[in-house]
Amino acid sequence: MNLACPHGRALEEAPTYDVDFYDDAFIRAPWPHYAAMRALGPVVWLPRHRNFAVTQYREVREILQDWRTYSSAQGVAADDAGCDFLRGNTLASDPPIHDEMRIAMSKPLLPGALARVRERVDEAAVALVNDLVARRNFDGIADFARFLPLTIVTQLVGLPEDGRGNMLKWAAASFDILGVQNARGREAINAVKEMRHWIATRATPEHLKADSWTARIHELVEAGQIPAEMAPLLVRDYINPSLDTTISATGQLIYQLGKNPDQWQLLRERPELIPNAVNEAVRLGSPIRSFSRTVVHATALSGVPLAAGSRVMVLFGSANRDERKFPNPDKFDVTRSGFDHVGFGHGIHMCVGMHLAQLEMQALLKALIYHVDRIVVGEPTIAINNTIHAFSTLRVSMWPIASPQAPVQPHASQAAVSAPTAWIGVSVDQVTRPTPDIVVIDVIAEHGQQLPSFTAGAHIDVEAVPGIIRQYSLCGDPVNRDRYRIAVRRDASSRGGSNAIHSHAQVGARLRIRPPRNSFPLNEEARCFLLFAAGIGITPILCMAYRLDALGRDFLLHYAVRRRYDAAFISELLRSPFADKVRLHVSDEGSRLDIQRVLSAPKSEQHVYICGPHRFIEPLVNHASQLGWLEEHVHVERFSREVVAAGEPFTIIAERSGKRVEVASDKTILAALKDAGIDVQSSCQSGVCGTCLTDVLQGIPEHRDLVQTPEEKASNLKVAVCCSRARSRILVLDI
Repeated sequence: MNLACPHGRALEEAPTYDVDFYDDAFIRAPWPHYAAMRALGPVVWLPRHRNFAVTQYREVREILQDWRTYSSAQGVAADDAGCDFLRGNTLASDPPIHDEMRIAMSKPLLPGALARVRERVDEAAVALVNDLVARRNFDGIADFARFLPLTIVTQLVGLPEDGRGNMLKWAAASFDILGVQNARGREAINAVKEMRHWIATRATPEHLKADSWTARIHELVEAGQIPAEMAPLLVRDYINPSLDTTISATGQLIYQLGKNPDQWQLLRERPELIPNAVNEAVRLGSPIRSFSRTVVHATALSGVPLAAGSRVMVLFGSANRDERKFPNPDKFDVTRSGFDHVGFGHGIHMCVGMHLAQLEMQALLKALIYHVDRIVVGEPTIAINNTIHAFSTLRVSMWPIASPQAPVQPHASQAAVSAPTAWIGVSVDQVTRPTPDIVVIDVIAEHGQQLPSFTAGAHIDVEAVPGIIRQYSLCGDPVNRDRYRIAVRRDASSRGGSNAIHSHAQVGARLRIRPPRNSFPLNEEARCFLLFAAGIGITPILCMAYRLDALGRDFLLHYAVRRRYDAAFISELLRSPFADKVRLHVSDEGSRLDIQRVLSAPKSEQHVYICGPHRFIEPLVNHASQLGWLEEHVHVERFSREVVAAGEPFTIIAERSGKRVEVASDKTILAALKDAGIDVQSSCQSGVCGTCLTDVLQGIPEHRDLVQTPEEKASNLKVAVCCSRARSRILVLDI
């Protein structure tokens, strides 16, 4: 050991693994190396690179969550030359600059914005699969994995033709430099210089496609929202990560489906597992092998002291196969639920394009399920790149289904990540009644299994008795997968849901639930939060508070109740680790919520989350609008309200069912369809959840839901059949 080395004690504490992480042989077969390094410990010294490698899941997550200790601003390559050459973009930055850049580029990549291209992506996926089935034999990378990124995505980015044709080359070169400057890294320098020159001379407003992502960057410059010198960096950020990582994960997906026919068959039988299959492909493939962080101040990671200035390589691929986290980590298992992997990263640098990647991969899977019977794959050729783990070629053969099925479109909110999935049997483990009208229930999975993971703001469908299904927000800490907690207020005007829950709330009682879905997601990338809850609306807000506290975010929680003895979770809030951030507003004690005082002009990157009854939400939303809050920074979840079904009678034509259904003046579309024997998935039955949103093929709906945005309602593409009616005499639905 070199005693003059600044790593001193760390080299005594950390085991050594003498390997060239960027050698061709390592790149072709990294998994045994990862296993060997994990066996040595969570922090390993790589003497050939003079970096520490972080190998285990827990420590990788710890680093990715703590940008104040582990900085990206010095660059994320594995050597000084690469860090210096590529410094300055979103990936190689810390807040506040990172946040400014991320906000500027992320808007078209958020789920709501991507909903506008979903149909286009789905149609392209079906056309591709039909073509490949007709061919039977094809290259799973060139013909399958690259298709959507190189057609639809390149158009969304909006570069002129001479730029689109070079996107793959430029991205691969950038990822080579993000390793070390071996022969590949050095050769990539010229390609990246070429890209920079092209961006400076050709990625200018007059050359970019109108309404494209890159054109929008220049519009932000013109509006004074970002400095002009930031524009070329953001254009680079759209070019580099938008292709390679998705292509890598998609290649891994088709490979795993071919290698695991039992999982392919299960997926065909249970299409609701499509999101799981996508996440499994990302976890197993781990498109990014490693990015680095620089230690800002002396610290210790799992007992290994790290000096300021040390470079740590975050090994995503190793963490994603850590047996301490994932049972049978090398197995492709489409029933493995949750979004716990780090294949999309974690923390403030979580992949900005992950929603687009998921959209593309899910579209391909849907098309495959309804058109393909059998998939056979050969052994892949590994692409040699310093940072990206991917296949360069993969022989695939596919056989068609004898009579292809028509895909059933999920009737779910645009904000939901997937269609409703299969039921899970649970039993009631704990019951508390903080007030006469509120019951808090903890449920656990049968046979002691872990429940699917969830994110703050998520809800579950609960079937207390056959035929009565209601949605309830999860109000426990998201880190706890052993149990789910819900709180239910008895509603005097209930149609049976809350009464059924209260009646069956006994320890040992068995219920059925669906896995969590989230139409009220917490934007974890924001820096500052105001949380508002009224009454039982505290349930998702409490979950958010636990999550924000764990992330170390700045927030205040305002909880408005009529009477202290009539409210849930007050004691828990006042004993919580974030009790100093709770503001209680009790009407009969003279401390009613003063909106004018607690909600002021917006700060940079501040978000508001509100949950409660309509009369609580609307004044807050209106006041925020008057103060200049951006609409996308004000997030609302509404309680159910009484559905006004009355209106003029009209006719529903259920296109796929081949039925004509008359909707009486006092009936909902949902009720009329049910009477006609047509089953539509529904939950809240009051227009607040989006479960029953159904595609409109013809006619004009009269929208009465509280889920769709004004723009979505104006498009008339979907209708909430539980509460809405029709303006036109006939409404044709895709059911």
